[in-house]
Amino acid sequence: DIKGCFEPLTLTASLRPEPIPGEVEVCFANHVRVYYRDELTHENGSCHLTSHRIAWLSNKRKQGSKVPVHMFALPLKRVRSYSPKKKLFSSPKIVLQLLPTTPLQPGVEPPFIMLSFRDGNRDKFYEQLNIAYQNRAWYKQDKSTKKTGGEFTRVVGIKGLMQQEKKRMKEAEKEVNEAFSDLNALMSNAEKMVKLAKRCSDGMAARDNNEEQDQFVKMLGEMGIPSPVTRELAGTKYHEQLARQLADFMAHRLTAMGGMITLPDAFCLFNRARCTEMVSPDDMLNACRMFDELGLPVTFRKFPSQVMVIQAKSHSDAKMAQRIARHIEKNGAVSAIEISEDLRMSLVLAQQHLESAEQVGVLCRDQSEDGLFFYVNMFLSEENDGR
Repeated sequence: DIKGCFEPLTLTASLRPEPIPGEVEVCFANHVRVYYRDELTHENGSCHLTSHRIAWLSNKRKQGSKVPVHMFALPLKRVRSYSPKKKLFSSPKIVLQLLPTTPLQPGVEPPFIMLSFRDGNRDKFYEQLNIAYQNRAWYKQDKSTKKTGGEFTRVVGIKGLMQQEKKRMKEAEKEVNEAFSDLNALMSNAEKMVKLAKRCSDGMAARDNNEEQDQFVKMLGEMGIPSPVTRELAGTKYHEQLARQLADFMAHRLTAMGGMITLPDAFCLFNRARCTEMVSPDDMLNACRMFDELGLPVTFRKFPSQVMVIQAKSHSDAKMAQRIARHIEKNGAVSAIEISEDLRMSLVLAQQHLESAEQVGVLCRDQSEDGLFFYVNMFLSEENDGR
C-alpha cells in the first residue's frame, strides 16, 4: 500500500513544508508525478528535496482553500537504493527502491516509488539526491542525539564554564572552515551550520534583552533562513517560492512590529537573514505582488504617497487610528516624530498612520511655523457622543 510508504507532511502558514530539526532544502521541482510500482497514483505536484526527506505537494487545491488535496513526505532513511530511468517518448524518472516495513512473502517484489519529471529537472534533482543520500544527515543526527544523551560533563565554577565556552568556540570555528571549503562539504555539514546559526541567534537574543532597545536592531541579529529559496533551486517557480518563504519569515515578526513594515526595511531584514544568497529589489517586489494571489498570511500595500509596505492580513487601519487617538488624548498633540518614538515604529510608517487616521476623520492637523501636529478630531468625537 502506497500510504504505508509515506509520512504526514506539516506545512507552514505560506504552504511550504515545515522543516524538521537540522533539515536543509537542497532542490525543488514542479510538475512531478508519483508512481507506486508502475501505477500512477498522484498527478502534477511540486517536489521538495531536503537533507532528510522528499516532500511532495499536489498542485490541486481543496475546494475553497489553498491547501493541497494531497501531500506527504518520504524519509530518505527509508530508501534502499535509487536510479535514473528514461524511456523513449516518456518523461525522465527516478526510481526509489524502498526498505520494506514488513517481511516480504516469497516471490513478492520489494516496493518502489517512481518520480516522473515533466519539466526536465530530473538530472539536477538526481544529482542533489545523490549528495543528500551519501551525506546521510538523518543518521548523523540520530547518532549525535544518542551520544549527547549518554554523556555527562560536570562543570565546576567560573573556570569550568570558561573552558566549556572556549571549547564550543573552537568547534564552531572548525565547523565553519570545513563547511565552506567546497559545496559538497557545505551540504554534508548543513545540519551543523543550522545549529550554529541558531546558537548565534540565541546568544545575541540573550545579550539583547533590553526592552528599550529598538526592535529593528534586534531583528538584524536573527539568522532565520537556513534554506533560502534561490533561482537555481526553484527554477520557474522562483518568485512563488520566494513569496512563500518571505511570508513565513515576516509573519511572526510583523506581530512585534505593529503589523506593518516598510518594504526597504523588510528587504534589509530578509537579505540579512539570507546571508550570501541575497535577492534583488525587483525579485523582492515581484514576490510581494504574489502574496494575495497565493493566499498568504501577509499582504503587499502601496500608500497614495507611494510608500510600499508589507503588512499582516490581521492589521487594521481603524484599530491603529484609535490607538493613536487614545495616545493623543492622554499625551496631547503629537508630531510624526513623537508618534514614531512613542509607538516604536519607523518615521515613514508613523507619517502614513497619521495621514490614514486623518483621512477617516479620526485626527485633524495643525500646520504652523512650529511644525505639523495632529489632534483628535473633536467634531467627530462629539458626533459619536451624541452631542
